[in-house]
Amino acid sequence: MPNRSINGEAPPAADQTHRIQVTIDSLKANLDSAVEVAFLHGAVEWVRLTYPAHYQRLLMRFDDSALLAERRYLH
Repeated sequence: MPNRSINGEAPPAADQTHRIQVTIDSLKANLDSAVEVAFLHGAVEWVRLTYPAHYQRLLMRFDDSALLAERRYLH
């Protein structure tokens, strides 16, 4: 077990690295959610210009305008 101390605990550097990765993953998830909400509430052009990868993903996910109308979002 190269990443564990004698008593089985993760060394401080490994623990800090794990916490940083969890924080990064959480921030990415929050950004994804915020961009999706903006897209669904009509900020389509802003999403297209600012987050082109998100824009493509959201277009594929919400490409049926009837689905958006059912959810009462403007596209």
